[in-house]
Amino acid sequence: MANRFVRRIKSGDIDSVEELKSEFKEIAKLTHPDLRGDAGGPGAESEFVAARAEYEAALRDFEKHRFGARRGTGGPAPRSRGDAVDGPLPDSAWLCLELMLKRGFPKVPRHEKEILRYEYARWRFAQAIGEGRGELFRGFESELLDMKAFRSSSLAPTLALLRDLVEYRYAQLPAMRTHVVLSLGRLKSDPMSGPALFGFVSLLARDLGIGGELA
Repeated sequence: MANRFVRRIKSGDIDSVEELKSEFKEIAKLTHPDLRGDAGGPGAESEFVAARAEYEAALRDFEKHRFGARRGTGGPAPRSRGDAVDGPLPDSAWLCLELMLKRGFPKVPRHEKEILRYEYARWRFAQAIGEGRGELFRGFESELLDMKAFRSSSLAPTLALLRDLVEYRYAQLPAMRTHVVLSLGRLKSDPMSGPALFGFVSLLARDLGIGGELA
């Protein structure tokens, strides 16, 4: 059975997390045992349980449903240059990475304002790099979030390296390149750096023509 909330998000009838919550509250008033009074009738409680499950699923992937449905007017989404595992990253990927870093990457948004700003940038980045690189990015992000949760001393230099890569892309200064190469070497030897983390940072570096020195 289709998720009633997801269907309305994709159609544009529900355009914000607050609207989604409001829709669910209206259903809860009629179906929740403690709220419905005499209006519920037989089967109302099971209807509430089903509605709550659909609401939680829709809320969990709200931005995916909202923005994914707005990529086009139908049919498969157009492929970007980032859909392949190899090949240059599109300019939009670098712009979105810079925006995510400015908005606190990596993090798990906790309120609507963060969701609308941060998750949109993250969604745009995932679209730009394509499915071919998406799995590696998700592993990279997961490792960074683990570092953050355990307050690892490796997090700050890793994020600094990401910012250096973004800056080098604009400046292309030889001294900056040397600094990035040295930082990559330290990241590679860091026991806290897992394969997805170093792999994705290396992918970014290779896109800028850096990394052969570490082979």
